[in-house]
Amino acid sequence: MSEKKLRRLPLAAAALVTCMGAHAEYQSPDGNFRMSGFGTLGAVKNGTDDAEFNYPGQGGGATKRGSLSPDSKVAVQGTYKFAPTVSGTAQVMTKYDAEGQYIPNIEWAFAKWQALPGLSLRAGRMGAPYFMISDFRDVGYANTTVRPNLDVYGQVPVSQFQGADASYQMSIGASTVTATLWAGDSKALFNSASVKAPTEVLIQGQIGLNIQAELSEGWSMRLGRSQGKLTLNSESNSNLRALASGQTIAGDSATSQGAAAAGALRRGQIAGGLGATGQVILGQLNQVDALVNPSGVNATFTGFGLSYDQDNWVFNGEYTKRKTDSFVTDTTGWYGTLGYRVEKFTPYIGLSKVVTNRRSANPVTQLSGTGLDAYILTVQGGVNQVLGVEKLDQKTTTLGVRWDATSNMAIKAQVDHIIKPVDSNGMFLIPDPATTTAQNFLNSKRTVNVLSVSVDFVF
Repeated sequence: MSEKKLRRLPLAAAALVTCMGAHAEYQSPDGNFRMSGFGTLGAVKNGTDDAEFNYPGQGGGATKRGSLSPDSKVAVQGTYKFAPTVSGTAQVMTKYDAEGQYIPNIEWAFAKWQALPGLSLRAGRMGAPYFMISDFRDVGYANTTVRPNLDVYGQVPVSQFQGADASYQMSIGASTVTATLWAGDSKALFNSASVKAPTEVLIQGQIGLNIQAELSEGWSMRLGRSQGKLTLNSESNSNLRALASGQTIAGDSATSQGAAAAGALRRGQIAGGLGATGQVILGQLNQVDALVNPSGVNATFTGFGLSYDQDNWVFNGEYTKRKTDSFVTDTTGWYGTLGYRVEKFTPYIGLSKVVTNRRSANPVTQLSGTGLDAYILTVQGGVNQVLGVEKLDQKTTTLGVRWDATSNMAIKAQVDHIIKPVDSNGMFLIPDPATTTAQNFLNSKRTVNVLSVSVDFVF
């Protein structure tokens, strides 16, 4: 871990010490300003060194040596009421990011107008509402488990959007129903391999509708759907596109050699001698650009959630589907977690699974039988690495316990038993997909046990 990371990591530990004697929330004497905070100090130990366990998109993770990075975070949130119906909210959070650093980031910054008793309007930067617990997914104290279930929450690489939403709440019999229409753009960095620079993920022109129903006797239900235009900007994928199209990148000898071969192919100096085979190869190389650099393609996400919290029992479950018109795979993810409170302790068990419903095929398959094949195989291998990142299938069994040690602190211990099939990396981070270790992990069935311990706090 770098010196920079070590300097920033103690923020969570410092906040933990501070909150032990702090009130849960600060409020100004006139009642117009309120401030609170939350955080997690978490440790994770992975059962393998072949792949790293993290929250998908982070720039590193836990191996057998263990790590504090995946779950540790701290945040402060403040709300100021400018008028009885107008307020502003901001949230600043420090957590492990796609570049492997702890840097404070503005998660929320929005204005709210309570236009009517049942109608509220917001505009600014807000939590992206893809899931049942989107608004408090980072607040470990508010959740039973150590972290939101990764087989579901790991499917979407963004956590916020900039735009606006409108929520209308009404009572129907004994139930309270809230409908929220939202629209805006999302942007995030996502790390799919430690040796590569993070990918910029853009989801633009999003529009979504969520319906939340608070039912009687502890039950609540949520249904949501959103759609937008997905664009991925990746340095490594752009280099692969250059390799396939014959462009030269300074300092990259493999690309330079490939550029000469591709240039000759495109000028007909090679393709003409190969006849129809040369044209097939050229057509396959032309497909690489659109495949590895999607721009403005359709993307949708649909989710259904159900929760129960009454007396000693607590249950949460979600069923979700992701679809895109790109190499980013179509997936289905679901989980269910059941807990039972015994005084200050809540033991829990969970089951979850994520499967890929559609995968893109590598278009580069035709060899020439000439010296051009070394170049073709290089492009083919690069495309396979890109597609391998999207092989996410895995299933997880979770056992854990939560101890509410104080009124503002919870301590949790959790074991995740993860099984990933052949031809899948699961939700793990592969540091370098080109290595033999990475290929062996991808091409074999693995069972990995992950141990997590966390201290969640609010202040």
